[in-house]
Amino acid sequence: MRYGLMSNVRRSWSLKGERTVVGNQQEFANRYLYTAIDPINGESFHLMGFDDAATLQTHAFLGALQKQFPDDHIIVVWDRAPFHKPKSLQRTNMTLISLPSYSPQLNPVERFFGEMRKATANRIFKEGIEALEIVVEKTVCDLSNDQESLKTLTGYPWIQEQWNAISEWMTIRK
Repeated sequence: MRYGLMSNVRRSWSLKGERTVVGNQQEFANRYLYTAIDPINGESFHLMGFDDAATLQTHAFLGALQKQFPDDHIIVVWDRAPFHKPKSLQRTNMTLISLPSYSPQLNPVERFFGEMRKATANRIFKEGIEALEIVVEKTVCDLSNDQESLKTLTGYPWIQEQWNAISEWMTIRK
């Protein structure tokens, strides 16, 4: 997810008969947040503060993700961003699944990013990108500490159904 100093305007409340006034910021400083969420148990992993989202940063994220969960086979579901496509991203104990183009509604992490954007909506960060990063980091921590909410937010029915089918198959196979 890209976050930056360009205004993020959302709906807001105001008194009846009064127009809502929201400040506008047009600075072009931004950074990137990489996130992985397990929709089955609500665990999450995040790296933030990248100045770019490219193959190099994606390699760093996947490597850090593997270090965090060294004994697990990780399934990464993501979009078809250009920096997700290189074959050099393939790793052992990791399956990379690309979603169809233009289908963010299938990617569970997009709902997490939506909650992240709410935290910075209708705000101006005059102190710069560092002030914004403090808000983003706090929001990431708050959301990550509530694993039940993350499961609800990202555990789409199609994911739950597939997980249950695989779990059942693994049980029968043993």
